[in-house]
Order: sequence, then C-alpha cells, then structure tokens
Amino acid sequence: MIRPATRDDIPKIVSCNLTAKTDSELVGYGPPFDRRIFANEDRLRSNWQSENHAEGGLVYVFEEDGLVLAYAQIRVDPDAVELDNIDVAGKYQRMGIGKGMVNFIESLAKNLGKKYVTLGTSRSARTGKPWKSYDFWIRLGYVVDGEMQTDVGKENGFTEIRFRKRIS
Repeated sequence: MIRPATRDDIPKIVSCNLTAKTDSELVGYGPPFDRRIFANEDRLRSNWQSENHAEGGLVYVFEEDGLVLAYAQIRVDPDAVELDNIDVAGKYQRMGIGKGMVNFIESLAKNLGKKYVTLGTSRSARTGKPWKSYDFWIRLGYVVDGEMQTDVGKENGFTEIRFRKRIS
C-alpha cells in the first residue's frame, strides 16, 4: 500500500535509504552519508515540516505488513511533479516496487492536472557512466531532457541528467 508518510515513519525511511545504496556506490554519483537528509533520523526529523511534508516536498511510503519497503519525495511545480528522491530498500529491489511507486507518482501528477513528471539522476564525471537507475527510467518511458552541473554535483564529482515524461 502506498500512503502519505508520517513523522512516525522516519526511522523506517532512513533504514530504507541506507539499504538502497552504499556510500561506496555513491562515490562520483551523489553526496555521501553525512550530506543525505534521508540517511539520518535527526536530519530528517529536523527537516520534517508537517504531515507528509519534509525538506520542502511531499513524502510517500510503500508499506507492506508494517514494513516501509520504499519511499518517494516529490515537489509540485506549476507544470510538473518533480520526483526528488525515490529509494527501495536493498533486498526488495527488482521486485516491481519502484515501478509501482513511479506509477503512483504519475497518477498523482495526472490527478493534479500536471503535464509532466520530471526527475534527475547522475553521471560520474570520472567514468562518464550514469547512475544505476538510468536504464530504469528509460524503460519507464522517461526521456533525457539535458544535463546540468549543480553545486552539489561539482563538490561530489557528478553531473545531473534530467529526465521528463509527458503524462497528460
């Protein structure tokens, strides 16, 4: 079941984040543990605004039998829903849960009258290879909408690959 996250879900969301990827995997693709809001209970708790609002976005969880197996954070923009964060707990990856979360986000965007779902993944500046989710987004019908250098990317050795999918 996918539902809005609550403050009580914070420990489960952090656990999901920490098992979805390792710091060694993130070298050249993203910020390390100490910079990731969803990787630390205290940081996430201090960035939780109200209801399912955290760090300026809406957070949803995929829960089964009391376990949070995945979470996603979105921001609602004028024409699009931006998928800021999505993680599936390590041992539950490749079981269709991520695809289910994305389908939920796309339906939510459509119900809000948005034209697109947008998101970013990363490309290592050192190797030139995209993050492991790249092919997942292509399979789900997302198209590359450009690449950009962000301050976080510059500090951590990656560029951001922007994706977009028209949903209405």
